[in-house]
Amino acid sequence: MNSTQPNKLILFDIDGTLLHCGSSARESLGKALTDITGEQIELKIEDVAGFTDLGIIENALNRVGLLDGDPQAIVEKVGQRYLEMLEIAYPERGDQYLYPGVPELLERLKERTDVRLALLTGNLISGAKVKLAPFGIWGDFAFGAFGSDSIDRNELPKIAWKKAEKELGERYLPEQTLIVGDTPRDAICAHVNDAKSLIICRRPEWREEVLAQNPIDVLNSTEDVETLYKQITGFYR
Repeated sequence: MNSTQPNKLILFDIDGTLLHCGSSARESLGKALTDITGEQIELKIEDVAGFTDLGIIENALNRVGLLDGDPQAIVEKVGQRYLEMLEIAYPERGDQYLYPGVPELLERLKERTDVRLALLTGNLISGAKVKLAPFGIWGDFAFGAFGSDSIDRNELPKIAWKKAEKELGERYLPEQTLIVGDTPRDAICAHVNDAKSLIICRRPEWREEVLAQNPIDVLNSTEDVETLYKQITGFYR
């Protein structure tokens, strides 16, 4: 490990953690599925929360028996159609917003030399940029592990560590890594990789499952910036 590098890697999820992405993303994904398959496929919150984009598509196609032949090809085709739709629908809809406290939190964290900010998200990289760029925070993150890197969210921490070393020359241990997310799958992702998690649990029905993964804290929102800041900067010394 480079002795001059930050000693903490903070991996932020996007949807439900940093921002409310509005209705355009899930609608665009549903329309992309219909466009490519001809089937009306409804996507509920439990079908999308914590999954990668390609995982959502694969699961949806599997439910209606459409993964015959070359499954990877059809999943990728739907993913590409989704991105085309999202690029148009996201700015047009205008119902997305950063959660309260997020801008202040990121500004404070960027000032620290002991913290490296990056992304860990199920979004395809192009979709992640579409969602974050309008708020001017895409550049706040040094790199990211995305749903386009792996269909399996639990593989993304390993990919993040490899990217940190390859792109920045920085090596991080699991205990130096904090995943900030909002779903049980974010907490599980951290737990199975021996990393830490901090969960913004906006749905009370998820709380018990989140707690079972031993996060460093579970908060209801991002509004308490001081608590979030202290937890993020103090989880590893």
